[in-house]
Amino acid sequence: MSDRSRRSTTEPQPLDPTAPNPHHPAVGDAASARSRSMFAPLAARGFRRYYLGQSASAFGDSLTPLAIAFAVLHLTGSPVDLGIVILSTRLPVILLTLLGGAVGDRFSRRTVMLLADLTRFAAHGTTAILLLTGAADLWTLVALQLIAGAGSAFFAPAAAGLVTGLAGREHVQAANSLISISRSAASILALGAAGALVALVGPGWAILVDALTFLVSAAFLYRLPLETEQPRPSGGVLAGIGGGFAEFSRHRWLWAWTIHSALTNVLVVSPILVLGPYVADQHLGGAPAWSAIGIAYAVGGLAGGFVGARWRPGRPVAAALLFFLLMAPLPALLAFPAALWLLVLAAAAAGMQLVVYNVLQTTSIQRHLPEEFVARATSVTMLGALVAAPVGMGLAGPAAALLGSGPVLSVCAVAAVLVTGVSLFVPSVWCIRDESG
Repeated sequence: MSDRSRRSTTEPQPLDPTAPNPHHPAVGDAASARSRSMFAPLAARGFRRYYLGQSASAFGDSLTPLAIAFAVLHLTGSPVDLGIVILSTRLPVILLTLLGGAVGDRFSRRTVMLLADLTRFAAHGTTAILLLTGAADLWTLVALQLIAGAGSAFFAPAAAGLVTGLAGREHVQAANSLISISRSAASILALGAAGALVALVGPGWAILVDALTFLVSAAFLYRLPLETEQPRPSGGVLAGIGGGFAEFSRHRWLWAWTIHSALTNVLVVSPILVLGPYVADQHLGGAPAWSAIGIAYAVGGLAGGFVGARWRPGRPVAAALLFFLLMAPLPALLAFPAALWLLVLAAAAAGMQLVVYNVLQTTSIQRHLPEEFVARATSVTMLGALVAAPVGMGLAGPAAALLGSGPVLSVCAVAAVLVTGVSLFVPSVWCIRDESG
């Protein structure tokens, strides 16, 4: 989103030197059973600590998007301004993600992620104070979101590599699914709280809680054991960027998957992020309605986490693309807009597809690429997936102002089906196989 001849490993082995060898005849059956358990990664102390920190951070992360959206709408009432602020959270990821991947493979991933958490704490904390004191304006919010986005650009690629080392390659799908489950469960709680906070006391309090959860995440990262640190690749950071891109280029399935992600981000996901809150504000009763849609999305993601933990499709890239079709009903129903209960069902389907899609993509990278390239390959995938998103965010507002939100969202639904259908006819999406089960 490799061809099989370029697989970097044959049978992935656990990175924990104390873990039993699943191919040893004395322990093979027991180890195989444990490797299939969705809770197996929690047996590793390092992964447990990371998991707890990310679960806390996930609660805060789910508060901020809704709070930021309605903070902007309360300040200016403009979907164009909302698109600009959302764009400011993504632009640093596009500009810095390759650097973040090279840094994540070159230096301590734990340290990189800890510093990223502290940066995001500072940015979101300042945003909350400005909103609570009435001193916020559009361009200050944009600047602070740029800073927070820079932290995300360094955090996400390093996290993909860190999970590989903490859980071991045979457990990474279960680990990724557990992380997705915790994020979805936290979202269910957080989105309800966000809707109430925005409606009753304003968005600043929700963003303040998010800022504090970054400190919790940083504390757990600080306590990770030193033995989880990865060997450093040779060469400097700039050479590392080139080496990571060269490794990425060897795998045609990554190119196909990334192109699909890029096109669907610009044509489907980005317009929903901009126009969804606008439709809710204009036609569905405001923040509580968008909060209900978000909760349903999180419930679907929770179900998707369990699906991702248990389901081992033989051709994971093709399976993930087919799952993406569950995204199409949400923009189609927002275009009317339909009744809230129908939007809730569509959001649940969309949430399920997102988690399954991401779990299969991340696991494929972690299993089929050398460990020392995981952060860099992830950064290239992120760049490809997000590079077109600012275009979608920047154009969604003006397009809705010119044509109306309904026609724009209808085009999004059609694009979801067409782009996915064309992608499924690309031979490379059927080449990568999961033989772990």
